[in-house]
Amino acid sequence: MRDLSIELAQWLLTSEAQQALERLAGQNLGDHALISTLQTLREQHTPDRAAALLDQARLRQKGVEKFGEHALRMLFLDEALQQASGQAIAQYRAARYAPFSHVADLGCGIGGDALALSEQSERLLALDLDPIRLLFAEHNLRVAGGPALARFEQADWTTFPFPPDVDAAFADPARRVEGRRVFSLHEMQPPLSAILAVQRQLPNLGVKVMPGVPDEELPPECEVEFISEGGTCKEGVLWFGGLRPGAARTATIVEASLEAPAAHTLSSDAPAPPVEVTTPRAFLWEPDACIIRATLVAQVAHQLGASQVDEQIAYLTTDSLAETPFARGWPILEHAPFNLKELNRRLRALDANVIAVK
Repeated sequence: MRDLSIELAQWLLTSEAQQALERLAGQNLGDHALISTLQTLREQHTPDRAAALLDQARLRQKGVEKFGEHALRMLFLDEALQQASGQAIAQYRAARYAPFSHVADLGCGIGGDALALSEQSERLLALDLDPIRLLFAEHNLRVAGGPALARFEQADWTTFPFPPDVDAAFADPARRVEGRRVFSLHEMQPPLSAILAVQRQLPNLGVKVMPGVPDEELPPECEVEFISEGGTCKEGVLWFGGLRPGAARTATIVEASLEAPAAHTLSSDAPAPPVEVTTPRAFLWEPDACIIRATLVAQVAHQLGASQVDEQIAYLTTDSLAETPFARGWPILEHAPFNLKELNRRLRALDANVIAVK
């Protein structure tokens, strides 16, 4: 993807560009078709505009996975799309903001969270330092049918003079610095110290963080929630003030749906009693990634009546199968101490087709 100037970004908002993007919708834009598509575009547009159109058309096709059919009318930046939460997770998170009438989206990016927040709050204030992201966020909210009472400001949200009626906020600090991924709350942009200063102004604050956030860096006054979708722990969120319902650690599994996302949540303020370690029984269970990250494996074990197969491993085992959204279960056909040669020999004897190795 090529760098985009503010002039090209503004041109992409014009009817000429939007009509060209509509004509590209649904076309095969795979690598083998790029040259011929670009040549056709250059017959009608300047080279930089043709390149920008092709990039946007490809990003729209990628964006469908996160934003559904809305993506076919939205505008994107490649890195911002990669970092944006999917629609299902954004809608789940935004539901916490339903009691608040005026919400600020801090570091709004291309507007993925603004779309979800606008469905919950009467008024929305969206802030970002990047003029192109802000331009696209405003466009994306408009084409998705967002509220008229949305205000977009190019500003540093760590020093912004918030109106007194802003009663809650969601912050999405950058977790990539100079192209590299960071793993500490103190290396994000802005860092944790600046975020906590904002939280003193806006007590009801949610902060999106990396799922691998170090436990020792978590502020004691917040709840940390780990959110999973499709078996992958996608993000962590720090909840402060009235957005914290009371738990210290929470794990949530979000399931995308055409109507509304379904969410399964497990929370805890205190460690669960120890789980017994036994030999494997009739079924093996693997807790979801967010359960493991939130250190709630013991809570799931007690729900299932399960034991662990090893003190250091999250695998659980039970005598019977049960319904739970928090773990996947498989029948155990046989078990033995681990030995790679013996394992391969036994698989050959069973004429087994290996699908996955855990």
